[in-house]
Amino acid sequence: MSDMSRQEKRAASLVADSDGLNPDQVKDYLLANPDFFMYYPGVLDSLRIPHQQKGAVSLVERQGEQLRLKVRQLQHQISELMSVAKQNERIYRIYADLNLRLFSCKTLFEVRTILEQVLLHQLELQAISLRLFGFDDDLPETNKRLLLAKRFSSGLFYLGRLSQEEQQLLFAEKRIESVAVMLIGERGEMGLLAIGSNESHHFHPGMDTLLITQLQKFLTLVVPQLAEY
Repeated sequence: MSDMSRQEKRAASLVADSDGLNPDQVKDYLLANPDFFMYYPGVLDSLRIPHQQKGAVSLVERQGEQLRLKVRQLQHQISELMSVAKQNERIYRIYADLNLRLFSCKTLFEVRTILEQVLLHQLELQAISLRLFGFDDDLPETNKRLLLAKRFSSGLFYLGRLSQEEQQLLFAEKRIESVAVMLIGERGEMGLLAIGSNESHHFHPGMDTLLITQLQKFLTLVVPQLAEY
């Protein structure tokens, strides 16, 4: 028996039982027989689909409209991905240049200046705080111990929000919504660098740490030579 005759018999059976059909049965039949409209193209041409703006439109028109919508959505997603990729490349280049510039520093003052130029102006972040342990700009001992115990119990980095007291300790009066704080030194023994953003989700625990890890390693190499550890 040919494919045509089998399809015709299934369709005839469906029509014969039409008095007892419900929408779900029609849907299931069409899903199980996706070639139905190949054998009955006249049915496809005569179908009309309700449309909010255009009244009734043909199924082909409706499918074409949905396809065009999907294409526009995909184009928008591709544009967003390309924009993110360009931004990521820009940030990577800025960090790479920052690390090279740190190696050329002759004083800790230069280190601070370059960090401010790059992080505050090029990356448009809101605050930085570089504190070297055992030096004049060190944190008060009690506050430092509490901060280290609370935020660095499992590593050299903390990403996320700070309490009001911690913000005051690191950034004085500046209002900061999220931070990246890194300890300097192989074991975090030299000091810390805190970078603040006024966006609450700019720094968060799930973000990639490749670039700030590289920065931490460069500071761990540079700071001892200039601070005479």
